[in-house]
Amino acid sequence: MLNVSDLTPAEWCQIFFVANAGFILMLQALPDDMRRALMDYGARRATSRQASAKKGQAEVPKEGFFDVLTSYGQVPHSWFIHFYITSVSWSIFWGWQFVSKGSVMRALAERQHRAAGNEPSSEVELTATLVAWLLMSSQGARRLFECLFVTKPGSSPMWFVHWVLGLAYYTTLGISVWIQGSGAILRSWESPQPIHFTPQIIIGAAVFGFAGAQQNECHRYLAGLKKYTLPSEGWFKYFVCPHYTFECLLYLSLAVVAAPTGCWVNGSILCSLTFVLANVGSTAYGTKIWYAEKFGADKVEGKWIMIPFVF
Repeated sequence: MLNVSDLTPAEWCQIFFVANAGFILMLQALPDDMRRALMDYGARRATSRQASAKKGQAEVPKEGFFDVLTSYGQVPHSWFIHFYITSVSWSIFWGWQFVSKGSVMRALAERQHRAAGNEPSSEVELTATLVAWLLMSSQGARRLFECLFVTKPGSSPMWFVHWVLGLAYYTTLGISVWIQGSGAILRSWESPQPIHFTPQIIIGAAVFGFAGAQQNECHRYLAGLKKYTLPSEGWFKYFVCPHYTFECLLYLSLAVVAAPTGCWVNGSILCSLTFVLANVGSTAYGTKIWYAEKFGADKVEGKWIMIPFVF
């Protein structure tokens, strides 16, 4: 029987990611009106679609009970910037904790190292841990820069639950990128540890850089479009939401970089990918439906939603 007190901090992070991914997938099984009310935001919400209809576009269903219910507690979609402020803040905090041998990192690292024992599947070397932290820091900084200077700030609403969940995700991810390297961190505080860049780290970091650059191109292209225009150039010729494709590739490559010795991926970061897949996958699916309703099904026919040959 599972003893909750024996769970490591890494396992708690994994449980958070997988449980919330399961919750999002469960919402997909709800009736369409309930799912849209709970999941849609921005232009895809019923209220926004009705506003478009009033301007002479196609009629859309009226607001239902759940649309009215979720209209309470709405926050601006522009609050997405808080996710990246949170991400960058935690990256800075954990970096400072590492350099200063801080008590918060020490407490979590000792707990992880003690509970995980000598299991090789849970031990990440110092180089991989530091590179993963640097990559995650760069991702948070880039997305924050894009929110400030690239994307157009909007006032379209999202339910506060989306916002809270996003803050919790980036907080948990900030721990996940280093927690399985706890043993190496503690040893480095006692004596210098060698820095060794393996082919796996180099290849993973290169893929991470490629995915980040391509995602940035997608965001710049979307920012330059007229509002509510169908994107159709670049990667958007083949995908409905290629920026989400690269989001998933970012976390997959990060999991490869931070993999324990002898393993292909880091379990904690891979679990974060399940959350990302469920979250952006449901959004991408809703986006394709909205594009079909607004521009015609033929405009998105033949395009992958997010994952080549699969989805």
